Amino acid sequence: MAEIRLEGLTFRYPNASEATLSELTLAVPRGEAHALLGSSGAGKSTLLNLLSGLLPAPPGSIFFDDVDVGRLEPWARKVTQVFQFPVLYEAMTVLENLCFPMRELAAGEQQRRARDVAERLGIHGVLTAKPAALTLVQKQLAAIGKALMRPDVSLVLLDEPLTAAEPGHKWRLRQTLRALQADLGATMIYVTHDQTEALTFADRVSVLHEGRILQTGTPEALVDAPDHEHVGYFVGSPGMNLIDGEVRNGRALIRTGDGGVLELGALPVADGPCRFGFRPEWAVLSQEPEGLPVQVHATRTLGASRGETHGLVVAEHQGTEIFTRQNLAGVVPGPARVRIEPERLVGFRDGWRVGAGPAGQ
Repeated sequence: MAEIRLEGLTFRYPNASEATLSELTLAVPRGEAHALLGSSGAGKSTLLNLLSGLLPAPPGSIFFDDVDVGRLEPWARKVTQVFQFPVLYEAMTVLENLCFPMRELAAGEQQRRARDVAERLGIHGVLTAKPAALTLVQKQLAAIGKALMRPDVSLVLLDEPLTAAEPGHKWRLRQTLRALQADLGATMIYVTHDQTEALTFADRVSVLHEGRILQTGTPEALVDAPDHEHVGYFVGSPGMNLIDGEVRNGRALIRTGDGGVLELGALPVADGPCRFGFRPEWAVLSQEPEGLPVQVHATRTLGASRGETHGLVVAEHQGTEIFTRQNLAGVVPGPARVRIEPERLVGFRDGWRVGAGPAGQ
């Protein structure tokens, strides 16, 4: 397995008015489970095809360990790729498909490794079957297993590999894949638009938006300290609440709409306009008069524990939707106040978190 480094990677399709990828810089350590998270059109699949060599070498560099592979043929990069829908040899059994990438090894070693991976993936019972007899999930598991068989593989690329799986199976499949990745020490890059998949699979996640990596970090860092407004809004269900305000004398302030000014807490940055972000779980409806004035519209129940109902409060502040995640006891539609944890408040200017920004990535 290899360490992967991208340096100044830019790619533009022929006749396109804008670059699909712009000045990407990223380092994926050897053996890391990494996720590329972004909406449709962010450039995720283009980046995977550049890594595998299916697209021509662009400006910038792609290093596998210390070797610039940008101009190497796909076969020379030793990359395996799993696509959204399984790719298997229909004339071969599952066992033969798994053994195929290991043709240079002794037959006994091929069988041992293939049966071990099949056991881990839960497909040991269909090793003698051909793909036509498998369910779609079994086919994808076999395709994933085949991608992990090659003993000299540098990088495993997973392009939304669980698209075919039913929602109820996805959690188990992700955990199985993650455990197998850790056991094998495989360098994996998992591409998805689904934040749940990214945050529950990867050691670190890179959020890709309009061809740029806005932030790379642990799932916890993306939630607690997003570097960009888009990361705050895109990661989370629902995403981060964002309201307009200003910083004055090191204090975060917003106008309440009734002629008053609410102080949200200390934010030791230069004075001026600022956007403030806070997660729904960092706030709660309060009877205290100094909270953020809102109009409560509805609640959404998410669960119950020990007789208490928990969920989301859907409210509005001066035309901006505000969510809190809390105990729903006593919550009714109408005017209310929201108390925000001041130490969790995040400030943004020009889209970037105060103190972060492009130079701080």
